[in-house]
Amino acid sequence: MISTELCLIIIAFNIQSCLAIPTSNITVFPHAPPPISNVSSVLLTQGWTASPSGRGSIDILWSCLVTISLCSWSVLCLQVPGPHDSRLTILWRRLWLTALCGVGPEFTFQIALGQMLSARRSVRDFRDADYPDWTMRHAFYADSGGFLLQTPDFKVIPVDGKQLLYLITNRYVEYPQIRIQDIRDKNKVDDLLRLISVGQIIWFSVTVIARAAQGLEITGMELTTAAFIVCSLGTTYCWWNKGADVATPITLTTKTTMVDILKNAKDASPGPYQQTPLDFISRHEWYWSRYWKHWINILRNMRIVFAPKTLPFDRLENTDWKELKRGGQAAFYAMSLAYTAIFLAAWNNRFPTNAEKIIWRIASLSMVATVPLYFSITAFAYEVYPALEQYFRSVPVLSTESQGGEILSQALSENKTGAEEILSEESMPSQSSYKHKNTNLEKPEEVIPSNHSSPNSPRPRSQPSILSWIAAHLRNNSLSKDPSLSIPLKATLPMYLVGFFYCSSRMLILTLDLTQLRSLPKSAFDTVDWGAFLPHFG
Repeated sequence: MISTELCLIIIAFNIQSCLAIPTSNITVFPHAPPPISNVSSVLLTQGWTASPSGRGSIDILWSCLVTISLCSWSVLCLQVPGPHDSRLTILWRRLWLTALCGVGPEFTFQIALGQMLSARRSVRDFRDADYPDWTMRHAFYADSGGFLLQTPDFKVIPVDGKQLLYLITNRYVEYPQIRIQDIRDKNKVDDLLRLISVGQIIWFSVTVIARAAQGLEITGMELTTAAFIVCSLGTTYCWWNKGADVATPITLTTKTTMVDILKNAKDASPGPYQQTPLDFISRHEWYWSRYWKHWINILRNMRIVFAPKTLPFDRLENTDWKELKRGGQAAFYAMSLAYTAIFLAAWNNRFPTNAEKIIWRIASLSMVATVPLYFSITAFAYEVYPALEQYFRSVPVLSTESQGGEILSQALSENKTGAEEILSEESMPSQSSYKHKNTNLEKPEEVIPSNHSSPNSPRPRSQPSILSWIAAHLRNNSLSKDPSLSIPLKATLPMYLVGFFYCSSRMLILTLDLTQLRSLPKSAFDTVDWGAFLPHFG
């Protein structure tokens, strides 16, 4: 309850500063001597303004920082930690996720949205299996790693909801009789703290809307905070039934060995696993999870590791990106557009210099543009291009004697340059080669083009070149070279540019939020006249 009381004190101070009487500490900086006939054209701006009894610079900064902190910290619902994780490790993990939310709060929303949709599917699956008592609370608890599996011959491993249902239906474990209240009792963050956080978020939102209604200046930092609020409300909605900071899992014991579980799975269980031996039940990589793990592997090469460092995993990752179907993708697309579009509201805001205004406009447009670019690149690489490739490969070549037949035949089978071979998805390893062959995937061989060989003749191969090695590493930079993590170069290379522009624009906007405080219009320090919204009689 200490954290709850602290939040109450902070919010009380915040509300007091919003309701205080504005000061008259004004500095006049006319851009040019005003004409005598138009004295009102003088532009009133203020530098850093104290707030002994009104809204000052520190009030703007404090109110925004408190709200952003609540949006980035208090709304987080971490997965159940590993049995050997220390408090410092858990704190560091939370700081890392807070930083992720600070850079892109829509990513936190995507995690929460995917987990909510996964929990809904879990509830449907359990009820179809004749377990009607399974609720969203149970599903969230399971997907956060709340259940551990203990076998006679293997380490204790976490299981998610889909894996748990598999174990239950195959009679490896009994259905866990756990009440909703038992799950609530494991929650270290009470609902009151969540309500306080939502209350502060709503209060800030109402204040910003009221300032806009009365024509008062809204600073760039306040717009940034409003953008955070949009994502945080969506995240809070998605995670409303998920416990925050649950630290105590439930261990389920089975007499069946892990070897027998895998043997009984037969062809459903491949050889290597990436997290636990039960990956074959629920692990599914999709394009966003591939992008994310690709970027995380870049940090891993820099010795920055956030995932569990040993196999099998002793916990479920906090950044376990559940696949978003069509409806989920539409919701994420709408949220991303809403978040980035809010920054365009400062298009005509006053900045200390004209250069800062131009930089803000460019950064805002860049952030908005990254959203359709991301979805367009992904759709082209994973849907449009494969469909076109399959279509053109299925076109029959009636005669290679004709000019058209020669062109088509050469385009499909012969006349490929080395660069085209690198971009071709044929050189990517298949799932079957990964499961049944010990193939060296780090240096795939490059196909040499031949203008004289027939389509059915084998192509000569050369030693792998540095270009093909770089291409293979860009496709798949995982340590195990798991083919399910391979990304087409048509997506990887453009995504590097999209990520660069997004992060650069985000950092520029955060910097301009702070530099704008050195010179703001007078109305930025005026408080809202709440009495103007009350009805008047007589």
